[in-house]
Amino acid sequence: MKTMLRLLLGSFTLLCLQAAMPIPAAGADATTTADSAKPDLSSLKYGLAIHFGTATFADPGEQGTIPAERFAPTALDVKSWVHAAKEAGMTFAMLIVKHESGFCLWNSADYDYDIAHSPVKTDIIGDFIAACNAEGIVPGVQYSIPDAYNEGVIRRKGPVPPPYFSVIKRHVTELHTMYPGIRVQIFDDDGLRLTPAQYHELCQIIQQLNPQCVILNHNYEPRHVSATVIKSWMWRPNAQLNTADQLIQRYNQSQMTGRSFTLSVGPDSTGTIPASQIAVLMDMKNLIANPPPAGSPAPADNSAKPDAAERLKQLKSLYDQGLINKDDYDKKVKEVMDSL
Repeated sequence: MKTMLRLLLGSFTLLCLQAAMPIPAAGADATTTADSAKPDLSSLKYGLAIHFGTATFADPGEQGTIPAERFAPTALDVKSWVHAAKEAGMTFAMLIVKHESGFCLWNSADYDYDIAHSPVKTDIIGDFIAACNAEGIVPGVQYSIPDAYNEGVIRRKGPVPPPYFSVIKRHVTELHTMYPGIRVQIFDDDGLRLTPAQYHELCQIIQQLNPQCVILNHNYEPRHVSATVIKSWMWRPNAQLNTADQLIQRYNQSQMTGRSFTLSVGPDSTGTIPASQIAVLMDMKNLIANPPPAGSPAPADNSAKPDAAERLKQLKSLYDQGLINKDDYDKKVKEVMDSL
């Protein structure tokens, strides 16, 4: 009942936003201006993705929705995230502004699982866009369609029901009204959840509010490939890392097919990217600049995926807690086994 009331309230708020929320005027603060040009796809070959949310603050082995008040970095350093992308030779950076937990990194109207309900008072997205502008990096955001908070479980397939789609539209409207400096948008698991009509509607909202934004898709007209330095995507204590030798194959494949490639890192609970992850980024930079000789044996491509045993354990925990349904659980287990 609480979920349905929240979704209905979100639908009403969306109508108010679309009718009354003005677009900030150009020439305002650098965090919100829309004065930079729409990026060309050829300039988005290699970028950094930053996974940072409530899951970063989960205890070892803890699953499920982590309360918003636990989102409390002790040394938040957004500028250092973007500087790492610049130093690694990347041309754009993506901030995951809503991951599968449903936690929003901005102050969302009539929504109680966001940064406004955490101890953090920093405008993380605004600071991120300003840091990108200062470093000459194209700023982007990624928004997850699967959402445990709004749907009760993480659903990776099946239609998005109208009440939840209204929340998604409201969020997209807020993001591109509050932050017209966004230049790249990714919807995670778009083609597995959104109908073509829903996807088109979101694109229209972005085009109307922020015509200088490029949409990189996972499934509809796929233009994007992703991989991760951390095998669990979000930071975890003692998290295992993929090596640059493992990741370079996916990078090369993306470049050969003309797709953008993002490599994900996860700031730790202090709000900074650990040195071990930065080292992988710099190793990647070296491999890109100095590729191995032709004919060199290629390492096994197990990038972007945790070890099979760990993935199976995570899936079982999610299923036991009711966070994914039986069909999703069986499908993901099969995917893990088929990957071996």
